[in-house]
Amino acid sequence: MDTILAYINHLLDAPFSLNVRYSAFYLCCTVIIAYAIWKFRGGAGSFTKWLLPKEVYHHKSNMLDIKLFFAVRFFASLGLLGAVFFPTTVAYIILDALAGADHKSPPSGWTRCAIATAIIVITSDFCKYWAHRAHHEWRVLWPFHAVHHSADVLTPLTVERVHPVEPIIRNILMTVIVGLVQGLALYTFVGKVDIVTIGGANAFYFAFNALGSNFRHSHIWISYGWVIEHILISPAQHQVHHSVARRHHDKNYGSIFALWDWMFGTLYIPTEREKLTFGVSDGTGEPIEQPYPTLVSALVLPFKESSETILRSVKTTPGLTQSLPPNTTKMTEGFSLWLDVLRAIAALTVLFGHMAHVRFTRGDYYFLREWNVASDAVAVFFVLSGVVIAYSARRDGNLGTYAFKRATRIASVLFPALILTLVFDAVGTRINMSAYPRDYYQALPLSEFVWRGMTVTNLWTGVSDWVRLGTNGPIWSLSYEVGFYLIFGSFVFLKGLMRAVVLATLVLLVGIPILALLPAWWLGVLLWNSCAKTSTTPTMASSWFMAIAGLAILVALKVAGVPQQLENLTIFVLQPHNHHSILVYSNEVLWNTVVAACIAIHLRGIWNLTQRMKLNNDTRVTKAVRWVAGGSFSIYLVHYPTLHLIDATLPETLPAYDLWMLGLTLAVCFGFAALFERPLKRFRSILKKMSASLTEVRPNGRLSP
Repeated sequence: MDTILAYINHLLDAPFSLNVRYSAFYLCCTVIIAYAIWKFRGGAGSFTKWLLPKEVYHHKSNMLDIKLFFAVRFFASLGLLGAVFFPTTVAYIILDALAGADHKSPPSGWTRCAIATAIIVITSDFCKYWAHRAHHEWRVLWPFHAVHHSADVLTPLTVERVHPVEPIIRNILMTVIVGLVQGLALYTFVGKVDIVTIGGANAFYFAFNALGSNFRHSHIWISYGWVIEHILISPAQHQVHHSVARRHHDKNYGSIFALWDWMFGTLYIPTEREKLTFGVSDGTGEPIEQPYPTLVSALVLPFKESSETILRSVKTTPGLTQSLPPNTTKMTEGFSLWLDVLRAIAALTVLFGHMAHVRFTRGDYYFLREWNVASDAVAVFFVLSGVVIAYSARRDGNLGTYAFKRATRIASVLFPALILTLVFDAVGTRINMSAYPRDYYQALPLSEFVWRGMTVTNLWTGVSDWVRLGTNGPIWSLSYEVGFYLIFGSFVFLKGLMRAVVLATLVLLVGIPILALLPAWWLGVLLWNSCAKTSTTPTMASSWFMAIAGLAILVALKVAGVPQQLENLTIFVLQPHNHHSILVYSNEVLWNTVVAACIAIHLRGIWNLTQRMKLNNDTRVTKAVRWVAGGSFSIYLVHYPTLHLIDATLPETLPAYDLWMLGLTLAVCFGFAALFERPLKRFRSILKKMSASLTEVRPNGRLSP
């Protein structure tokens, strides 16, 4: 409901907001100026028909403009379009670093504020020029900007004919430079942000919008003349930018100022009114059929076109990527089954460990909490994941297949789990808020919940502070998993400088908590590589010894209190800092790594044993194990919001309350798995068919490099 209200508010605010060009005030200014131009040019015929010609405003291209307007406003209502625009944050970091605690602001005055405003406006426009140019000249970005250029007619609403990804990319490209210059300007000329500075910048943009910015996307030709068009971009120059004619390609990228086009050789000044055809061309000046005829194609196709560009670049650029040789060693049915046994046990152990909390079962099973079995189970799962991913990478063979399968594996359960969490939390908190204590429930703004959840960066401390997605605390493990997938994929499929740059970027983004448990996950990778390279089969005695010893050592260390001793060591090493604040869910990193090592030893023994075994997949036990393991992801992602909802709604006086809670939770988890996790092959097949149906063989779009 909050999202719907926010969306409605965004729609209702648009006509009255002075922050958008198509507000009622700016449109009125446009009409007044247009009337003056019409009169100046002779005023022949009807002004209304001249201003609003049917062939423009009844055109189906304009209808798509309207649809995209509503779509973009929806994404804006979620806060996604501005989620990565932090120039002010960068500015304050620079200002704080330069000024220090004892810095005294220089005297504020109109002169200083005017200079600061000019610097900020000019710098912002300079960055917009290069961001715009990048969207034209970088093949990977062009598909998102091509949505805007596909307009066959121009109206003031065409400014909103953008793919939602484009403003996000533009903001990323602009954030650092704009923030840096803003910080330096404020330090040098102002020293602090005040109403005069803000008012100065706003007054400039107000004047820009009021004095004709809407004519840029219109059929009305307005030229400033040869001299001024070297300084300011006129409406005519921007209309030329939208032209399909070859002589107009790669021209007039500027937003306000033409100086940048003049300086960098992209300026085009028309000497007379030119007849223009708008849209996308084949690169030779011939317009092509509308590439995005529907809202769905406008939103979906750019992702496919951009990804295809990346894959083509990856395949054709020497030294950028490498393929892996196929598996020469097959995973036996017996070993695969045992992995599923451990996977099922680990998932159920996490559920039992969380259900044992006092708030769910009164503390009757609190020994499971004291033993911290849930944390140990996640460490086991990480090792299993490393084994499976190392095996799958060789089966996939290349980066494209690897990325597709990992992304679909995550997305098939992640997105539905996020929706379920939102719904369950909304219902439960309205029925009984006491079932949602602060330490186990974090009410996030919907925009942050969506973008941190959909990107699975909720535990990426290099991106921002870690967050709990409502009650879905266990989803932290998925955030770790995605980090591991990306680091592993970059390490094995990329080469040379590209590998170094991508890995360095990922290390900075994922943060310390995920890096702390990476060695535990990587033990699974090393285990599979070790198994695959072994040419001789060890004796049965040594195999049984490894299989039993791995678990026996783990249990012995647990009973001896080693986990607490290792955590105490971690606390000592990180003093005076709080180890929880640094490591978050990796606070038992040393013990978790020991768990991973013991499980790796155990699995190596199992691998040796299963080389001599033949498995019957038709037994009930085998099918039951596969069935439970096939829902393990769903158990991880769904059980906690379900437990909270049941705790909020189920009467504690109900006979066999604990069994009801367990049964209902498992029913939800396995029902979720039946809908989203088990049909993974069908989901991938549908995606491939959709991709094929949306793709048509078309010439490259205009301005595509």
